[in-house]
Amino acid sequence: MKKEELLRAHGEYIQWLDTLTTLEETTANAPYAKGKWSPNEIIMHLAEWDRFTLEQRLPNMKEGEKLERFPDFETFNAKAAALAHEQAFKETLSFAKKQRQRIIDKLQQTDEIEWDKAFYIGESKSSIRSYFTGFLEHDDHHRGQISSV
Repeated sequence: MKKEELLRAHGEYIQWLDTLTTLEETTANAPYAKGKWSPNEIIMHLAEWDRFTLEQRLPNMKEGEKLERFPDFETFNAKAAALAHEQAFKETLSFAKKQRQRIIDKLQQTDEIEWDKAFYIGESKSSIRSYFTGFLEHDDHHRGQISSV
């Protein structure tokens, strides 16, 4: 996927977040299925991974860099879900849009020639292009969950 296509897809995620503003607070805070997260928790989960990426990953995605493994997913995700309980859904949406826009802004500033240079997360080889393509796949997984509401 070319840089502009990837940026456009991330922009479409923000547009999708805008469509969720009509979701009532009670619906946004109810699990989408028995034993599952609520839309509010899902969006905060995505927003917190965006924030982590902005702060911990993106500044270090340089050729040959060796980044630490991902934090423990269960703990990280539980903290994100707890944050969702501290605010209204509209606040979560606003936070999520801000985080993703910040990612888009940083990616726009990065020359495309840098997008395929290899760095490592733990022992796994990655690049800016592959990392943010994976982001879209993760987004789509959760978008499907919320669309079931």
